[in-house]
Order: sequence, then C-alpha cells, then structure tokens
Amino acid sequence: MLDQIDAALSILERLKNLFMPDRQSHEIDSIASRFVRLFEKHGIHRNQIPRFFGHGLTLADVASNEKLLLKLTHEMLQSVSELFAVRLEWLEGVDEEIYKTHDFYKHPEDYAEFLDQLIADDKHRVMAKLVLSADSSKQNDALLVLEEEIDYIGNEPVVRYHLCSGWVNKYWKSRADLTACIAITLNRSVHIHGWKKRPAIDVFCAGEGFIKDLYDLPWASGRGWLFRRRDQSWHPEDWVYDPAAFLKGVDAERDNFGITSALDRWLYYFDKGYMETGYYRENAHKKFTALHEKYK
Repeated sequence: MLDQIDAALSILERLKNLFMPDRQSHEIDSIASRFVRLFEKHGIHRNQIPRFFGHGLTLADVASNEKLLLKLTHEMLQSVSELFAVRLEWLEGVDEEIYKTHDFYKHPEDYAEFLDQLIADDKHRVMAKLVLSADSSKQNDALLVLEEEIDYIGNEPVVRYHLCSGWVNKYWKSRADLTACIAITLNRSVHIHGWKKRPAIDVFCAGEGFIKDLYDLPWASGRGWLFRRRDQSWHPEDWVYDPAAFLKGVDAERDNFGITSALDRWLYYFDKGYMETGYYRENAHKKFTALHEKYK
C-alpha cells in the first residue's frame, strides 16, 4: 500500500514539473538565471557551461547566479543567443519570446531557401520534427522544428532549434502549404518525424516555450487493437503520397469546399515541383487527381 502511495506521489510530482516547469527559475528571473536555464534546456548542466561555452568563465563563476551576474557581458549574451538561435531580448529579460519564429505559410519557396542555408554546412546534421496538437481549440496547432546539431557534450548532441510556425493544421490552405514543406524537407534528404501531442502547443508556436518542454508534453493517444490505448504516431510523408491521409482532419467547410480546395492546392504545388521528394513511390499525382475529380 505504501509503495502504491509513493508511486502515485511520484507521478503527481512529475506532472507538476511538466506543467509548471522551472518554477524556481521564474520566481527569481534574472539575466543570470535565464542564461543558465538556456544551457540546461539544451542539455548542458550548469557545471558544464565553462567547458562548453568558454569566454573565460570558471566553475567558481557559475557556482551561483549572483556570481555569474558579475561576470556576464553584453558580448557573452550576444554570443550565446547566436549559439542557440534565441532572441537576445529574452536573455536580457525584456520579453518572454525565447525563439525567433519563421513563417513560411504561402511561401514554401522561402522555406526551401532557408533549409538549403542550414544544410549548406555539412558539419552540422539537420533533422526535422513536425509536432501536431490534438487540442482543436487553438488556431496554431502545428509546429515544424528543424534541429541543427552544433556540437557534443560528452556523447550527447547539442541541438540548435529553428521554429517554423504560423500553421493552422485544419485549414485547407495551411495543410497544403505545410505538406509542400514536408516534401521539400524529404527532397533534401532531411529525415522528418511526426509527433502528436495531447495539449495545446500555441505557446511553443509563438516561440515562448523551450522545445525540450514541447517534446516532454504528453502524447495524444487513441484506441488500437482490442481497444487498447496507444500513443498516436504518424508519418508526415503520408500527406505527400496518400490523399486520404492528407485530408484527414481538414475542415471540410460548406459543400466540401475545404476538401476540394486542399486538393486543388496540393496539385498546384505539384505542378510547381514542390511535391517532388526524390523518393520513388506509386504515382501520388494520379491518386490526388482522381480524388479531386470525385469531389468536383
């Protein structure tokens, strides 16, 4: 019985930490605390900061936020903001927007250019994660995260995150544009993985939450074989190849306007070459065209 109580308390504590992250850090939110939190949220312990970041910092300097604050300079803040691709204004305590967000809605060609710039440095491996929210009450319910491995600390990679937001996943135009970005990602041989999370993710879409906390959110779940609950996994590339998967969850609107418009836009991007992935699959264009004719 006591073991069960301890287990329940442990679960409650983990949930509290998940939904109320960095409570102590937020209570005393100095530049030094933000500086340390930034490293910790990217997998680097406070005591590892001097070894990883350099800039003349010592273990004694990072022993406390008070000591660290005396050592921090504008040049250090600028350097670390560039290192992790976060906003200098957040480090300075001016606002709560941690990451700069990139909006490629209606402009997949700009996404292609942005991704090409990231992968031009062949020393840095780039991967992608597309996170969807199962909470339909929010507009911004999809976030495409580009992960750029910039270094290692021990055997663990240190990642710089680039946020591509502004997506309303259930809106037909946004769904087609996001699918074009998925195809562009695959065409560059960048692996993309899809996650579905249960809570709303609009805070992260706005760049106001650490990506580590986004990844730690509870999974969305559904009913599997024999009605067993299981985490919902999905493959973003299915939107490129399978019209049924592409349309799943799209707001049909009146007289299936959303459905036909989504298919229209997929075909439009195909004609522009944005749906070419470089991987051989059964003729997707034929499938999308046939379904489009059916709805017309």
